[in-house]
Amino acid sequence: MIKARGNWFFPLILALLMGSVSVWLDRVSQISTEEIALNPNEPKYRINGISAERFDADGLPGESLTATAAWQLPQQNIVNIDNPQLTLLRQGKPQYQVSSALAQYHTDSREVVFSDNVVLHQSADGNGNEGMLNTSRLTVNTATQTAKTDAKVDYHYGLSQGSAVGFEYNKERGFLNLSSRVKAIIYDPKKP
Repeated sequence: MIKARGNWFFPLILALLMGSVSVWLDRVSQISTEEIALNPNEPKYRINGISAERFDADGLPGESLTATAAWQLPQQNIVNIDNPQLTLLRQGKPQYQVSSALAQYHTDSREVVFSDNVVLHQSADGNGNEGMLNTSRLTVNTATQTAKTDAKVDYHYGLSQGSAVGFEYNKERGFLNLSSRVKAIIYDPKKP
């Protein structure tokens, strides 16, 4: 019987020792962390000198963004951008450029709200003339590739020019709607 007690006694002691070492190691290796609340009025980060690109399905640049700085406040989904220039490209060639003094990028909707001296530039291509639009505020949805504002706009398209209060542009449909108070001088290159 003494041999029978010895057969189970050693594994029991070994198991107790291993369990004690595991508990001791668990306590020693636990790191207590303390979360510090950030000041909601100060940026949680600031990035200076930004240059970013998003590529299309063919691996060519589809969107490009440069800016002098970007920053975000804690617990917000809006990135503030200083001196942004957003370029939308097709087959690697610039189609539209938007620049301003300030912008806010809404990360949930992929909308960029440009403000303060906004310039929208459309490059000339085989299907259309060069275009330029100036306004004080412009919302661009990069997902749907639409742009709109309810502010006064001044525009030039080829030799045509005009102004309006508010507009909406849909790139995919090639549709521009001038909302109200439209004044325009239209130049038809077919009838000089």
